[in-house]
Amino acid sequence: MPTEVIVRIRSPRGIVDLPGTVDAVGPAASSAFEERKSTPGIHLLAAATSDSDYAVSLQAPVPSESLTALREREGKPVLVIFPGRTPVRRRLQAVSVSTVEVVPDQGVASQAAPLDLTAGREGAAPLWLLPVGVFSTSPALGPDGPAARDALVTAARWISSRRTSTFTQLFPPSAFHPEEPVRKERLSAGRGMALLDQARGAIEVAAVGGEEAKRDPVGAATLRSAAVTVLSHLIATSLDDRGFAPVAERAAEEIFALIEREAGDETARPALRAHAIHLLQLRAPALTAAQQERARGLVRGLLREAPPYDELTGPWNFAICSASEFHEGECRILVSTYGFKQIPLPPEAPPSPSGWSPYRAFEAPFKTPAGEPIRVFARTAMPRDENLEMGMTFFIGLLINRHAQLGAFDLRAAAVKVRQEGYKLMMNSQCAGLTTRFAISQMFPDADIYSSWDSTYFRVGSDGAVSSSEGIDCFVAALRGMSERASHAELDARIRKAQWHHPQAQVPGFTQFVGPSHPLVVARYSDVNRDGRADYYDGFLDFQLTEIAEDIGASMTPRDPGVSASQISGDAAAGLNWAAGSLNRVAQYSDIWAGLAGHSELYYVFQSGGFYSHREPPHDVPTGKAAQQDLGRLPAVTRYQETKDALGGLSVEVMFHSHLSHAAQELKRLLCAADAMRRAFDLGYLSGGEALSTPRGQRCAMLLTMAGLLEFPADQNFIDGLWSMALKALRLPEVSRSTVRACITDEDHEASNYYGSRRGLGQLLAALEKSDPVTFEQLGADDPLVGRLAEIDLGGA
Repeated sequence: MPTEVIVRIRSPRGIVDLPGTVDAVGPAASSAFEERKSTPGIHLLAAATSDSDYAVSLQAPVPSESLTALREREGKPVLVIFPGRTPVRRRLQAVSVSTVEVVPDQGVASQAAPLDLTAGREGAAPLWLLPVGVFSTSPALGPDGPAARDALVTAARWISSRRTSTFTQLFPPSAFHPEEPVRKERLSAGRGMALLDQARGAIEVAAVGGEEAKRDPVGAATLRSAAVTVLSHLIATSLDDRGFAPVAERAAEEIFALIEREAGDETARPALRAHAIHLLQLRAPALTAAQQERARGLVRGLLREAPPYDELTGPWNFAICSASEFHEGECRILVSTYGFKQIPLPPEAPPSPSGWSPYRAFEAPFKTPAGEPIRVFARTAMPRDENLEMGMTFFIGLLINRHAQLGAFDLRAAAVKVRQEGYKLMMNSQCAGLTTRFAISQMFPDADIYSSWDSTYFRVGSDGAVSSSEGIDCFVAALRGMSERASHAELDARIRKAQWHHPQAQVPGFTQFVGPSHPLVVARYSDVNRDGRADYYDGFLDFQLTEIAEDIGASMTPRDPGVSASQISGDAAAGLNWAAGSLNRVAQYSDIWAGLAGHSELYYVFQSGGFYSHREPPHDVPTGKAAQQDLGRLPAVTRYQETKDALGGLSVEVMFHSHLSHAAQELKRLLCAADAMRRAFDLGYLSGGEALSTPRGQRCAMLLTMAGLLEFPADQNFIDGLWSMALKALRLPEVSRSTVRACITDEDHEASNYYGSRRGLGQLLAALEKSDPVTFEQLGADDPLVGRLAEIDLGGA
């Protein structure tokens, strides 16, 4: 009678015991295995170097996932357990699978047919999950060559658009079609290994310094970034399914390896290296203890305690790149206020990169620690050329001083590709906030960045030139500190003394220029997201952003359409219709909106009211308690009307300014939703509870609504740009989108609150009060215009 035995393996889901029988032992095992290979069943050869080999046949049926795990163990150790005996270790030398009954994995992606991950969405880039567990752009072909890159990049964007679901649920339930059955397809851990191999292969093809990276540096970096996104999502999945733990461990090792290689070559991308470190940080709960310690070390390496003074030999050269209206006055301030003297351009100085604005050189009245001169080279600049000195080894620092223009200039500047060369200390005087600060840090991850939090103040003299400048004051304070080898903490203290008075100064921890040592910056690097889900930094880092930046930047730039507001049609009108339709969903799927008269939120009360202009302003718009504004100059206006002809007794028209009719439709719906909610508060249609009765609570409710509206499949850089533009248009502080979207939870989804809830409002208020007291205070400002759309600048029109 054959001897019963158990073969124990480690599968992605943990320990798996496979019962079987021993066919032969010792020298006969190899020949017995060869004889049985052609017979139905699963046959194993478990070998030993100086002990008995075993030929084993497994009992049928075998779960398919266990079979996959068994194949992956080939050539590796397994345990062979005889009843009542101590397990013995053997090497799984060979596995043979002939016609055999395999139990399908419940809920696993179909083993017989590819899965269309876009669910047939019209216009979506094709993305398929093949039965073998890899992404493809075609259901019929395995990815190869350019198709492999397209598949992984599309997959990375698909992953980045997800909120709470991991690979354990490939098709989250529809928020708006509860009648549709829930799809249970998932990725098995075994197929997760195949996906890991696909990502690893892509990194090898696009390796730093390799042929592909030299031929197409941007394309190769994009592919590496996409692969890192896939690996990160595999790690996150292990928090939902611990069977993915072995997959997660290997995926993390691949990311560590990429971080090590992403340096020291012209095809390397420092931004990708920093991003990969952030992803490991976010995934810390899913890493092994040893990997967590390695990740902490990498995170610490992103933060310098002080500039690398020992490396900064010779004269120190700094550039000041200012808008034309600031340039002349700032040069005067350097001389008259701080004792700088204008000097001839040194022969080794590079020419001004703008061409049309040559450098003016100034020498500071203090020296470097080694006694060398500290020189400033000032020029006028525009967003398209203001960052160019970051790529010049001649300079060790740069001050940028201009207006932010509702974020449009920031986005235009970000569209210019500059590779940092050498150490750089970068100061940005435009109002940036923490969100924009971290966007800057993605552009120049190796720089020490000091970015302004609030608007940086200045005064203008009788001749129209700048006569005093907070930006220059703080910049000179930083230079003096550096001349004394100050740490970043000491530089921060000097800058605080030099900064002007800001209303936020009453909040502990406020500083006008947020530098590397600021507690909120440090916290942002060290505060690991414990849910393993997608948030602000968790997504695909796209290296092809120029077109996106230009599109977003143009959205808030008024432009005369050349026709009457009533004549506008085409895509512009379609976008406004979409904005109105979106508001109907918002009202139905958020209990914050539940107070509309006659339960109007259930009756699709929002409809497009067309376009208007300052020449053809909207009339008969109830304003309630609203602050007085020129409606004809607002980007969006909603008109609430009480009428017996409408179900629920309320009708709402959604309108948009004709000079912004070219704005991205996604931005249209954000601004329309914000105005609709603001006016509903003003008119008393929305109320309930203490939180919604305060300006702070109402502004946070608007943030939740906008965060919910941005949960759609798209490049996350594009979405973050929309978020930033909307905040600036509404005169709201730079609130992290991840903080807000974290307050729309699974609990809210289960209660059909996809655009914020009263529960989530309380969570958001508590989170901001604890983690971002400055923003919390700003949201409670008495200024009635905070949280209202600002009038657009139409010049003399």
